[in-house]
Amino acid sequence: MRQVGLVWRTIRHLTTRQLAGQVLSRLRGRGQLRLPGTTPVGFFLTVPEASKPVSLVSETFTFLNQPVIMPEVNWNYADHGKLWTYNLNYFDFLNQHSADASELMPERGLGLISDFIRQTNRLCDGLEPYPTSLRIINWIQFLSRNQLQNDTINRHLYAQADLLRKRLEYHIAGNHLLENGFALLTAALYFRQAAWFGQAVKLVRAELTTQLLADGGHDERSPMYHQILLDRLFDVLLAVTYDTWCPDSTLIQFLNDKAARMLGWLNAITFQNGDVPMLNDAAWNIAPTTGQLREKSLSLEIRPSGSSLQLTNSDTGYRKFTSPRYELVADVGAVGPDHQPGHAHADTFSFVLYVDNQPLIVDSGTSTYEPGMRRVWERSTAAHNTVAVKNSNSSEVWAGFRVGQRARVTLLADQPTTLTARHDGYLSLGIGIIHERTWVVAPEHVQITDRLIGSKTNQLETGVARLHFHPDVPVSLAHMGIESDRVHVAFASEPAPELRLTTYQMATGFNQLQSALCVEIMFTNYLETRLMTTR
Repeated sequence: MRQVGLVWRTIRHLTTRQLAGQVLSRLRGRGQLRLPGTTPVGFFLTVPEASKPVSLVSETFTFLNQPVIMPEVNWNYADHGKLWTYNLNYFDFLNQHSADASELMPERGLGLISDFIRQTNRLCDGLEPYPTSLRIINWIQFLSRNQLQNDTINRHLYAQADLLRKRLEYHIAGNHLLENGFALLTAALYFRQAAWFGQAVKLVRAELTTQLLADGGHDERSPMYHQILLDRLFDVLLAVTYDTWCPDSTLIQFLNDKAARMLGWLNAITFQNGDVPMLNDAAWNIAPTTGQLREKSLSLEIRPSGSSLQLTNSDTGYRKFTSPRYELVADVGAVGPDHQPGHAHADTFSFVLYVDNQPLIVDSGTSTYEPGMRRVWERSTAAHNTVAVKNSNSSEVWAGFRVGQRARVTLLADQPTTLTARHDGYLSLGIGIIHERTWVVAPEHVQITDRLIGSKTNQLETGVARLHFHPDVPVSLAHMGIESDRVHVAFASEPAPELRLTTYQMATGFNQLQSALCVEIMFTNYLETRLMTTR
């Protein structure tokens, strides 16, 4: 019965369209390509310079920091999990920013595409809508950049786009569905298919309108996915802007406005040294950097809208405080959109702190999407800089991408130097406690106050606050506090808190972990944490 309740608390948030799509996706079989009877003509698009990370050198494919030597490519290779297989089928390597002369691009690229076409009937994950979407864009960019007309490839590419438009990921929604729309729009331009174009424009308009919040942030609340989607939007905007066939004169302005808002939000969330906080599902060296995206925006003459310095009254729930010495990003928002929180963590009221343009207190990061104990821990409350009660998660994260009951946040104060909020995650999960956290900032220090408010009068409630330090930061325990090279942290509560210095494994990328120090603070009812910068 407990599992039934968990499933119900998860699926009750899905939209009717998602539920219908889930049923349909389970009833129909694997997608089959139907090649067109006549060879379609491809019309080269204006595409960006090749800038994808290098993932293919000689016979070695490297994705997610896991290299595999494949003299003969197995497009179904699954030893490193589904995400690795997806990456292989994206074909990002066709557009990697540099290639050894021995790779003989574009000849090598044509050979890989031909090999993929020969293995089409044996493909497993490769014909699913998401990898198909990214592959369509990569093939069209590669063909356009190198001015390559190939009848066999065009027929296969046309069939992939035709399959995609019949299997749009309405059952998943979120960034998947938006990527479907971008790919279909790109294919419509390349083949000058008016029907596809109309379908794609309707989808892209609807999803950008829905998925972008009023502050310009993507509603899944992952800075990494925000960067990825903004990069894709830039590429689509480039193609549409310079394509004379495009039959929708208002589309360019619509896309431009959305890109400007996304860029404004990205500028606001980005630290002065160019990093973004690794909040929710986010990993290093996956998305284009903010610096790279700013360069792209200049070439498109897109200016960011909104503040580029502060996040205040943010719909994504992120608040940013800055001083001459530090930058702090706090999370006081929803874990994600109700219908698609798949990339969410149970991190309500967590925060990230940079001092002197260097990471100090960090998110523990994301190293894997594969089911298992590591994935469970990385999504847990204990993996973040917030308070856990009775070893529970503030939101009911489970499996690889599921969330049951979600913490609901109430903002009590949202001012330039003070932020106070409560969440009911522990109350709704039956623990009977509300967590309240306040940040008060000043030029040289930050004070954080945590209160555990029980449902019974005068009841003593205990919690564990955690601070995860960057691997490069030395930390030592001091009397009622801790010392590091850039901050002194003091703690106070009644009775006195109990401090413990532990280690954890910070994700420095997919499948990359580095040992670092974490301070655990056991307290009763309330805890005052004062972080003071040192010279």
